[in-house]
Amino acid sequence: MRAFRNLADADFEPPVTGLVLIGPNGHGKTSLLEALLYLEVFRSFRGARDRDLVRFGEDGFRVEVETDGRTVAAGYDARTKEKRVTMGGLPVPRMADALGVVRGVVFSPSDSQLATGGARVRRGFLDVLLALVVPGYVAALGEYRRALRHRCRATADDVADWEALLARSGAKVAAARRAWAERWAPRYREYCAEIGEPLEARLCHASRETGDEAELARALERSRDRDLVRGTTSVGPHRDDLRLLLGGRELGVYGSAGQWRTAALALRLAAADTLAAKGGDAIGGGTGAGGDSRAGASASDPPVICLDDAFAELDAGRSARLGRLVEGLAARGSQVFATVPREGELPAAVSGLPRWTIREGRIEAA
Repeated sequence: MRAFRNLADADFEPPVTGLVLIGPNGHGKTSLLEALLYLEVFRSFRGARDRDLVRFGEDGFRVEVETDGRTVAAGYDARTKEKRVTMGGLPVPRMADALGVVRGVVFSPSDSQLATGGARVRRGFLDVLLALVVPGYVAALGEYRRALRHRCRATADDVADWEALLARSGAKVAAARRAWAERWAPRYREYCAEIGEPLEARLCHASRETGDEAELARALERSRDRDLVRGTTSVGPHRDDLRLLLGGRELGVYGSAGQWRTAALALRLAAADTLAAKGGDAIGGGTGAGGDSRAGASASDPPVICLDDAFAELDAGRSARLGRLVEGLAARGSQVFATVPREGELPAAVSGLPRWTIREGRIEAA
């Protein structure tokens, strides 16, 4: 790891079980998790721009991880604004080819936005997850977004061509999202109950269209004149949502802060199960987006679990229940990284992990 945020340059080998990182706020605990999981989809899980990940005064950063005999690395040059990804020391033809070598799930107090934020937040959560488990999903989503941009400024001569690409790629995207929701909705409901929610929790893929290619093509044609005037596209999977209900009502509108946290935790736990699932079981029967495969697409190793002060703001009951669920993930082979500001705030679920410390970006094994 070199020149990443405020972290000191370092090479280290964490214990196979994981570790607890203890240190004051602002000294780099979350940055270490960010560096580790940057190599999952080659961007910050906090949404930061690459140039903002570069340590002040440096020209770029580099992170590298070796796992299961494979080495993946990424470097960013702030001068040229170029990102370079390698596997085994060799450049990858496409960044998508290296997705999923590192796979993990981050739990943090800010996850409440999965319940309270707009549909874009939940689509983003699902798109990253599906990019790791569905072969061809990245390509289909990229095609859809490219066609979406071009249709918004298309002429009468070429709009039909862009709509055909939108319908074809959009149907693949929608099918994968819908399959995931159907596969994992029961487990999401169970997790909410296990964490302590007495009301029935529901999750579903919400779309104004069925996602069928022919229907999407017809919907695009019907809305064409209006959309071209407005410079937008009013139908398609970019308008979809991962709808969360509690007791039959919209969670984001009627839920409490504790219920929002419960739903977010359940979504993260379902994501961990998805990453650990084998092959097509990740989204139910192997429904895919078609096309190419990637380095991590068929992997079935348990994902890394990152608990970024995740027990903060949880009541005692929810904290204990989450702890038991995390212990279950660890028992199934997940490496667990937890951060806490003080030794006295160490949750029971991770008290048996080795303690490391961090101060002013310098990491030491305790």
